[in-house]
Amino acid sequence: MFAKLATSLRFRLAAVGVVALAVYAASSAGMLLQPSPHFHFADMAWNMLHGRLDTDTPRRFAGQPAKADDPPGYQTAIDRHLLGRDGKNLGWNDWASYRVMTLKGGQPVRGVFPWKDQTGDKAKQFHTLGGQWMIIDANTDLKSGCDPKRPTGRCDEVVHQVSFPPFPAVLMMPLVQLWGFNVNDVWLTLAFAALSVVLFLALLERWARQGLIATTPGDRLWLAALFAFGTVTWYCSIRGQVWFSALVIGLTLHLLAVLCAQGARRPFLAGLFLGLGVATRTPLLFASIFLPLEALFPNGRPVWLGGRQALRTAVGQLLWFCLPMAVVGAGLAWFNWVRWENPLEFGHLYLLEGTRAPTREHGLFNTVFLNGNLGAALTNMPRLFFNEPYIAVSRHGLGLLASTPALFALFGVAKLRDDLTVDADLLSRRKGLYRNLLLTLLAVAIPGLLYQNDGWQQFAYRFSMDFLPLLMGIFALRVQRLSPLTKALIVLAIIVQGFGALTFGRAELFYYD
Repeated sequence: MFAKLATSLRFRLAAVGVVALAVYAASSAGMLLQPSPHFHFADMAWNMLHGRLDTDTPRRFAGQPAKADDPPGYQTAIDRHLLGRDGKNLGWNDWASYRVMTLKGGQPVRGVFPWKDQTGDKAKQFHTLGGQWMIIDANTDLKSGCDPKRPTGRCDEVVHQVSFPPFPAVLMMPLVQLWGFNVNDVWLTLAFAALSVVLFLALLERWARQGLIATTPGDRLWLAALFAFGTVTWYCSIRGQVWFSALVIGLTLHLLAVLCAQGARRPFLAGLFLGLGVATRTPLLFASIFLPLEALFPNGRPVWLGGRQALRTAVGQLLWFCLPMAVVGAGLAWFNWVRWENPLEFGHLYLLEGTRAPTREHGLFNTVFLNGNLGAALTNMPRLFFNEPYIAVSRHGLGLLASTPALFALFGVAKLRDDLTVDADLLSRRKGLYRNLLLTLLAVAIPGLLYQNDGWQQFAYRFSMDFLPLLMGIFALRVQRLSPLTKALIVLAIIVQGFGALTFGRAELFYYD
């Protein structure tokens, strides 16, 4: 009996993965035929393979003849990134940079002129990577002759970096070693997206076996469909591109971490997957409270009520969880320090050489960004017209309530379904898991609402991918049995997200700034 059940579950998981991959690939269509235009991770992977953490790529220009020592596909990737469909040069998007200069006294300095686009003394304010402010006139205060090829030139060089956490690039290193810049990041992203759908269904199946949810096998397929096609997962998964690839890979790693962390079952693996998730998407650092909550409140009750042995078990689980997190964290801190002289800086502060107005004036996180981010995250609605194009979506993206209307089903449930069980222990476990997911969701989502970017250039709030496993887990626990109305809302969510998957980046008439 159990063998048949296991075989049936494996078949169902495999079938769901194949269907998800097929739908993603079909809706990706022409984007599958070549790598995406944004090849930052391939660039980082190639340079790391050759012992470098910086890059010379932004020094190149479109249409430049390929050099003899170029890796395969390099100039083609550059042209694809720089040139739009109309042949217009779009420029380098999201490569970070800083200046390396030598003052006349011989002192080397590294940093940026945040107000170099201003006039007067403000333009001379120089911010070092170490956080110091200096006044430097680049025309008069610099030494000359540092470069033998330019004996009269000033000692002033720009260093370029890829401003993203490195794990996706590490994943791509074997592929880049084989195929250079011809690695198709679209297919790689699709594979992780399909795996995420399988992992989410596996999580639901485990909760059903544990009695935490009372959905039927058919209802669990409905929930998997909502996850795969009724959320931002769909449009984010089909295009490759550095930002979306990181979100999708981070989603997979987050799901693996939740699977291992629930009940604090496999704390070492939970820490490893979440650590790699942080090395992919830094907001996942805030998801690290989930396993401690599960360990300290086993079965929904405080661990200290279970006596000394229960406390020892919880301490052991926390230590095993923290070990891989600390190792990965130390590696990331070193990676950031070598590049930016700051263990917490991945480079976004230095986009456009530190001259982005919101960042230089308010930093990366500030309450001034809250209003716009709340709209993008929750309430942004489409514009409707009586003539063509009939509907238009802001490039700031639809809010979750508009892009995934199935979430309205959460408001129709007064409380966690106590009536689904008379077992007090089971009810305590269900409520404890729900509370831990909710607290972790808030921990991940709230810092993002203070971030200087609301996800601009998106169909719907793409940063919700960082907390999507938590949100969908809460949905499954709270809604439990799917009513016809809930299923209708899921179908509506799939229609909305399908529109985004097919039009975003393709049919510009449906989008406005």
